[in-house]
Amino acid sequence: MNIQTQQLDQSIYNFIKQVMPMTQINGNNALATQTQQDGLSYAKQILDEYFPLSQGSHQDVCSYVIYYKQLLAFFADGSQSGLVQPKQFVALSGHKCEPSSLVLKNNGFHIEIALDRRGEQGRHDPAGIDDVQVEAALMTIVNSEQSPCLRTWTSLVTGQADQHCKEFTSKDGNEYSL
Repeated sequence: MNIQTQQLDQSIYNFIKQVMPMTQINGNNALATQTQQDGLSYAKQILDEYFPLSQGSHQDVCSYVIYYKQLLAFFADGSQSGLVQPKQFVALSGHKCEPSSLVLKNNGFHIEIALDRRGEQGRHDPAGIDDVQVEAALMTIVNSEQSPCLRTWTSLVTGQADQHCKEFTSKDGNEYSL
């Protein structure tokens, strides 16, 4: 393993360790969140920390849209903001004016923001955020025999994890598989 790969592996490990405080529940790892609403607030704090907006907070966003390959967040007062680092937005599913999910990337890990205004969490959230899932890339790195597209995704809202492939559209219109 070369030095650059080791540094990437360490940065992913550090991210997962910081973002996903784990506890053991019935032999399974689960996020230590008190309620799902607290989990959504926590997830937005993680978005603010690792994917900050140029102005404002993910806590106050009313909607997200894609405009000329850029993620824009709109607020209740009509103002909008992009990401401090626009390149962090990499993919979406759904329509650019009303995406059903957004994929952000930072140092080799992905976060998916699932948007559903009729979902369990989304119907109570101003932006319609129903879930925020972290690609547990560390598991993908550790288990090299695993299918290249099969990834472990863990919800920052509920703490539940599952393994599956996800298909998105990159901001340039190509397929983006995780």
